[in-house]
Amino acid sequence: MNKDYYKPHEGRDIKILDQHAANTIAEDHLTFPYQLLDHLAHVLMLKEQGIISQEDAVQILGAVLKLRREGPDIVPHKPGLTDLYSNVEEWVIAQVGIQVGGKMHTGRSRNDMNPAIERMYIRRKLLEQMEAITFLMETLLVQAEVHKNTIIPAYTHHSQQAQPITLGHFYMSAFENFGRDMERLMRAYEHVDLSPMGAAAVATTGFPISRERVAELLGFHGMLVNSMDATSTLDYAYEPACAMAIFINNVGRVTESLLLWNLNEVGISRLALPYCSYSTIMPQKRNPVALETLRYSGEWTYGTLSSMFNTMKAYPPGNGREPGLVVGQFFEIMQRITDSAFLLEGIIRNLEVDVPRALEVVRNGFSTVTDLADEMVRSMGLSFAAAKKIVGRLVVIAHDEGIACTQIDTALVARAAKEVLDIDLNMPQELITNALDPVQNVTRRHIIGGPSPERVQETIDNGQAQVEQLKVWRLAEESRLQSVEDTLVSMAEDVVRA
Repeated sequence: MNKDYYKPHEGRDIKILDQHAANTIAEDHLTFPYQLLDHLAHVLMLKEQGIISQEDAVQILGAVLKLRREGPDIVPHKPGLTDLYSNVEEWVIAQVGIQVGGKMHTGRSRNDMNPAIERMYIRRKLLEQMEAITFLMETLLVQAEVHKNTIIPAYTHHSQQAQPITLGHFYMSAFENFGRDMERLMRAYEHVDLSPMGAAAVATTGFPISRERVAELLGFHGMLVNSMDATSTLDYAYEPACAMAIFINNVGRVTESLLLWNLNEVGISRLALPYCSYSTIMPQKRNPVALETLRYSGEWTYGTLSSMFNTMKAYPPGNGREPGLVVGQFFEIMQRITDSAFLLEGIIRNLEVDVPRALEVVRNGFSTVTDLADEMVRSMGLSFAAAKKIVGRLVVIAHDEGIACTQIDTALVARAAKEVLDIDLNMPQELITNALDPVQNVTRRHIIGGPSPERVQETIDNGQAQVEQLKVWRLAEESRLQSVEDTLVSMAEDVVRA
């Protein structure tokens, strides 16, 4: 074989590695502000513990604060340095010399530093996401109150009218789903808010550092104690990602109902024009692209989450390349889910509901006949099993003979009873009419959680209190984190000025 066979592709392998490094550096820019906070906290702790001198701390902190003011663009990217941190360290050394700047990393590794930085970034992004979901929940409350008397059909088995409810009842179903999603995210937040700092590479360090002090300076509520666990776990990405997957699944269920209602043949509601696109050939088209976006966001999320798990399947304790890929995928999921919450909120807030058409669909859909069976039990002394057989036969006759639900009368009930059970049943027309009336149907369902307007209003009132609690918690946590960051920067500035 010709010894120069490789020359047409020479250097391509190294270019691939260089490109991966460039991609990593680009992703590191997302978390750059938190990297600087980690530097400040670690150097302040080193000074307090007497590991580095006051003079060295002043110079290192001064360089880091300059980076904070001017941003990452002042840091040159050197060939062979595969992440932003390594380039930052080289820049600090260039500013203050290797005998001073080289002390910044004492007792620390990328293996504890990177997850700490990522956890700080995730904290903030989770709070942003919770704000988006809370905003969606508020809109659901507003629209539920507007539509607590709007009768719509509830569907089961994808396409079958089941029973009448109200649109307000439907919205409160979604509200309660999203409320549990918020609880899951808040529990995940507690586990994200733990410091791995001081674990170093995998076995801590021989320097007398204070892990507790760094955790305090960075605003973590607690600490991952075992150093191997601290540097190898990725549950700070997996747990919130799973909660987000459940959320987008719940979004998908709402989306499917909106798509069904949007059908011309159903016509209960349609999307406002800004959430639709057009056809280049068919002028009547009003394509529900916003709903399609939510659908594929769910599918994309499940696929990405599956990839995250597969990447780390049977991965041994310790760091490597794969965790960086997984965390990057999680960052994408976070943004996708936050965007989906905002998008669904806008769709619902601007949804065009055809209230008369919704009632017409219910009247013509036989979804009230369960109440006819119930009325036979209440007023005619039949068991429910017998009543269900009679009404089931009645519906078959009505469908076969083109009889509308509103045309069901005493004679038809009597015929069905005779055919299926061979009994005489003379049910008064008033009872039949009242049982089949959609409005009365909904009003009768006034037990806890039912669709009657009074019960829906009750859940709205409770929901408003729940939303206020969520907002208070989130605002307090945002304020706490901002105070932590401001205090940390102020402490560093005081050291530099001293």
